[in-house]
Amino acid sequence: MTAFREIAGNVVAAQGYTAASMHCGIKASGARDLVLIRSDVRAAAAATLTTNRFRAAPTYVTQEAVADGFAQAVIASSGNANCATGSQGLQNARRMAAAAAAAAGVPEGDVIVGSTGSIGVQLPIETIEAGIAHLGTVLGRDDPESVPLGIITTDRFPKQIAVEFAVDGVPVCVGAICKGAGMICPQMATMLCFVTTDLAVSPTVLRESLRRAVGLSFNCISVDGDMSTNDTVAILANGLAGHTPIESGDDPRLPAFQTALDHCTWEMARQIVANGEGMTKVLVIRVTGAPTYEAAHAVARRVGNYLEVKAAVYWEQFNWGRICAATGSAGVPLDPALTTIHFAGTKVWEHGEPLAFDRQPAEAALKAHEIEIAIDLGSGEQAATAWACDLSPEYVQLNKV
Repeated sequence: MTAFREIAGNVVAAQGYTAASMHCGIKASGARDLVLIRSDVRAAAAATLTTNRFRAAPTYVTQEAVADGFAQAVIASSGNANCATGSQGLQNARRMAAAAAAAAGVPEGDVIVGSTGSIGVQLPIETIEAGIAHLGTVLGRDDPESVPLGIITTDRFPKQIAVEFAVDGVPVCVGAICKGAGMICPQMATMLCFVTTDLAVSPTVLRESLRRAVGLSFNCISVDGDMSTNDTVAILANGLAGHTPIESGDDPRLPAFQTALDHCTWEMARQIVANGEGMTKVLVIRVTGAPTYEAAHAVARRVGNYLEVKAAVYWEQFNWGRICAATGSAGVPLDPALTTIHFAGTKVWEHGEPLAFDRQPAEAALKAHEIEIAIDLGSGEQAATAWACDLSPEYVQLNKV
């Protein structure tokens, strides 16, 4: 495994990036609601976006921005999703890009745009434009801890990471910020994630590396089974560490970058689940013995989204039969006679038969913060792991408005 170490600095840990956040007036609470990230030079860029058909306006602008494989800045707002806002919403997303381009001194077509928050409400665009203009004057590297605060909504804590590793003996960084706590069931939540690196990577390789990283992280989590309209994961690679570009998937330097990127996206995904709205426990669902990865992934995701499983974990009730029901409803061909299930360390089903177990220690195991569900389908060699959380009354309370 390639060695890397976690460091401070999130998206400004890598060379050639500056950022700033502020309260511009979207959130009535006065909390920060706007973030601007800038690369000193035009960077290779890639993005994965929500597959929800009711996509938010900024996702279209981002798609256009990275279409040629390059971008130079990110502008993101929180407190308003700019979704279900029609032609005006799309115009406002473009105005955000234009304002950020002017403030950061970059081409207008090179701005990635993100928004998160309430759906069906128009942005206070003049207020946002004024905020963006101000952010352009305060971009820096000295206060990275404040940067992720500008994109959080119901998050209980900001999500950030940076790692450092060596390529050809030269230090390279990958950093990220992320938000997400509810409407989390990505398939590329409300979730936004922005990643920066100073490694030189071609747009084609960067796009594939991001696709892989997202597939193994964000697409393996769920808080509530609700796919967002605004999901965006975007990455900039400006090459300022000084390497020649990684141009192909066969480049021997690529695994070091992929390992670091995978770690960053997985850590951001893990933090989302640990910060799920109303959550009290983390569920880790490991599916093995599947004929294909897709089958294993489908079962793991289904169990993680199954409301009765999530409720049982919250109430610390050892209702293991709900895992059977969830597994069988995943739309994957499977044979219960070949399947083995463990719930919180207790084997409850094996090869078509329920098993006797000591209920007292089994129920006691559900008091742990992290609960593992292990399902062996007994029909192949593929595996997948998903992360989810329980379902509490607080989730309903948080989503009453």
